[in-house]
Amino acid sequence: MAGLDSYDCVAIGDSLHHDIKGANNAGIESVFITGGIHAAELGLADLSGSPETGALQALASKYGAYPSYVLPSFSW
Repeated sequence: MAGLDSYDCVAIGDSLHHDIKGANNAGIESVFITGGIHAAELGLADLSGSPETGALQALASKYGAYPSYVLPSFSW
């Protein structure tokens, strides 16, 4: 990311321990996709649903990864 400032970037991913933690470590903002690999841990039967705030906070604390933003899904 040569030539870019951290505020010009955002990481998007469904893995708290890889994508979001990596963004935290790099000092860039992140978007956590809840309908991905952590959907079951968040209690989501419908992948387009939103998790309970407490469940999301608990999972973020478990992995020590804190997203800037949260979305249920992402499409290119």
